[in-house]
Amino acid sequence: MIDFIRLFWRDKTRFEHFVCQEKNFKELDTLFGLHTGQIKYPYRTSFNTMDVRITDKYGYVYNSIHKAYNEIHSDDAHNYNDFGYSAICKMLLHINSKVADVENANLTQFEFGFNIKTPIEAEQIISNNLLMHKMSGPNHTRLFNGRGKLKQFDHHNYVLKIYDKGKQYNLRENILRFEVRFLKAREFQKFDIYKLEDLKDKYKLRQLFKYLLKRYDELIIIDQIDESLIEPLDLTEFIRYNNSHYWENTIKENSATTKMRHLIKYNELQNKYSLLRTKTLLKQLIIEKYSQLINF
Repeated sequence: MIDFIRLFWRDKTRFEHFVCQEKNFKELDTLFGLHTGQIKYPYRTSFNTMDVRITDKYGYVYNSIHKAYNEIHSDDAHNYNDFGYSAICKMLLHINSKVADVENANLTQFEFGFNIKTPIEAEQIISNNLLMHKMSGPNHTRLFNGRGKLKQFDHHNYVLKIYDKGKQYNLRENILRFEVRFLKAREFQKFDIYKLEDLKDKYKLRQLFKYLLKRYDELIIIDQIDESLIEPLDLTEFIRYNNSHYWENTIKENSATTKMRHLIKYNELQNKYSLLRTKTLLKQLIIEKYSQLINF
């Protein structure tokens, strides 16, 4: 469920003092003025794949707690397996044990999402079925880390990422990753999430899950169909509606009423030709995965 996190210390005094002690971190990288002999910020170190950074004003800890957990328990820093509630709690306790003053650090970013096993190739779903989010095309379409198709939708406070986790790690299984990455704290603070400790609260995790489903429902995921099976007039509209350019540019300046009328027509076409089976299946798999991990 939880993956990347970013902690921020506005008052770094206790945090920096702890990090700079050799008994706590044997290695600490800094900048060094060759002629002045002055040690300069930033200070950098790490523990279990988690990065630690201290600037002249602030302190940070960030990276994937899922990968860190696997590095600790299996010496393999990956994040394609299940990462359930109990493992999340253990990793949060581990962070508390590795750095000081965590209770005064603010959570400023994190990722919430799921790896789901699909009966068809994840890359096929991403390439052929996933079209838009909030009636806009993806901002990024690429191979994730050089392997496995990714589509990413950028918004002001968050991004949605859907990618082929199986191919990313050269696995034989079809694993689709669906996640939201919160870029601005205000987007998750509405769920009373401010500190690392808040990610242990099952009620708050439930609110995050409901938020994720809302973002999922906004996606346009449509089954492929033989165009000869679609009535000619419907086909003309369907081709137009499937193109994000139409929503982003062609009717951009139209009234909200006009846009809604076309959106209703688009939804009617999807239902008329039963094109939502893939979307319905994926949503059910996400719900089942949440139910499994929140009790695991």
